[in-house]
Amino acid sequence: MRGRPPRRPPIRRRPSAREQREQRAEATRFRRSLTLIAMSVAAPGSAQLLRGNQRMGKIALSVWGAVICIVLFVAWRTSMNDLAKMAVQPWILTSFQIIAFILALAWVVILIDAWRLGHPPGLNRRHRLIVVAATLGLAVLVSTPFVVAARYAEAAHDLVVSMFPSGEAAAASNGRLNILLLGMDSGDGRAGARPDSIHVLSVDVLTGEPALISLPRNLEKARFPSGSPAAAEFPRGFAGDGDRSEYLLNATWTYGEANPEMFPGPSGPGPTAVKQAVQGSLGIKVHYYVAVDLMGFRNLIDALGGVSINVQEELPIGDKGRVLEPGVQRLDGYHALWYARSRESTSDYDRMARQRCVLGALMNEADPRSVLINWMELADASADMITTDIPRQDLGNLVDLAFDVRGQELMTLQFVPPVIVPADPDFALIADQTADLLNGAGRPAEDPPAETVEASGEPSTDVTGPAADTDDATNPGDAADGESGDRTGADDDASTHDGYLGEDGLAGLSTVCSFE
Repeated sequence: MRGRPPRRPPIRRRPSAREQREQRAEATRFRRSLTLIAMSVAAPGSAQLLRGNQRMGKIALSVWGAVICIVLFVAWRTSMNDLAKMAVQPWILTSFQIIAFILALAWVVILIDAWRLGHPPGLNRRHRLIVVAATLGLAVLVSTPFVVAARYAEAAHDLVVSMFPSGEAAAASNGRLNILLLGMDSGDGRAGARPDSIHVLSVDVLTGEPALISLPRNLEKARFPSGSPAAAEFPRGFAGDGDRSEYLLNATWTYGEANPEMFPGPSGPGPTAVKQAVQGSLGIKVHYYVAVDLMGFRNLIDALGGVSINVQEELPIGDKGRVLEPGVQRLDGYHALWYARSRESTSDYDRMARQRCVLGALMNEADPRSVLINWMELADASADMITTDIPRQDLGNLVDLAFDVRGQELMTLQFVPPVIVPADPDFALIADQTADLLNGAGRPAEDPPAETVEASGEPSTDVTGPAADTDDATNPGDAADGESGDRTGADDDASTHDGYLGEDGLAGLSTVCSFE
């Protein structure tokens, strides 16, 4: 049986001259469509100026040129400080958000109109699909930066409005602004809100020199400012019958919540009670407070990408035998929280020192670039974990201070045994040491600071900051009242730190433990 003859390839008919002209015209229209779309990406309005509504094109090009000029001017003349100050103004954020959405929508409309000018019905099916895909892809490409910027502005606006109340900005006292920093422990087994860590950040408003003062949470007989209802109720300090734990410094929050009539003010009775107790005990004006939920603190650290800490000694983590090894480490939120809160094999005073270390490391990590890159995560974490009475009207000034503080050494003073005996503290000494720190006593002029050792056993350097603040506070002489002169024998730790006072008479004065 014979096989079939091989199939001959079809003979292609040569296109006629007319068909060739039509193909060339279609190819030209296709190139023109892509060119018009590309022109609208490079210079919105140029396609309309060339082949469409010239008035529309002129307006679009003018707006685009103005946007470029504004961006270049801002990049050239506006500092990061100024940008940060604008980023905390709700009306600026709202305006920016609206403008960003309008520009994104307008650019997409310009692209679609450029696609229309390319006369898509005159293209073959394959070319139409290519032009449609290019138009949609470029529309997403050009609008995404504006949408992202608007989303950033929306997050910043919501954070500023929800976290910071509206109110009058506080005036600095004796050249310093003092902010109470509270670490609130909301872990299991805790009844009511009690600060787990209590610090005061004092910043010189002219130089930006920062100082951090730490008080133990178990401080007893805390003083209240003269003339306040609480001072009249507790003339010899915060004390009373019953369980002593109900009259510790960190119990003033719950006491304030239970007795709101004694602590009026926009901050709320709990925060106001702690502010007054710290103010009366240190002898300085406390202007604002910031309370951080320690259980949410890990989210803030994670949002920044972790912090670098020089772990001074092995620290247990949980109850499974795990530990933090000594040395410089990059800690995520989980491990940084354990570092700050670990109680096993250490005292509350060691924890105070480690908490100061984490605060210093956090200030070091929170540079503008890191904040911008991780802004969305930081905004979400901050909204869930921070409460404050800092008014929105003062945020611009605080941004200026924050930039002044960066790069300066954080001077610290912690009131721990044997500097004081928490069960029977010498408030005259506390007020004097605080005033000395803020007045700059003991700060070396030019020579590098000498190394000392704190009660916690961590190396540090003697340095302080300027300008005392004593107005609107209790009189140190009145604070003693015969109850705080004896600082021996009331705490077992006191006997292990003889000779703790330095040559300059300042005790417990140091920088935050080292971090990199």
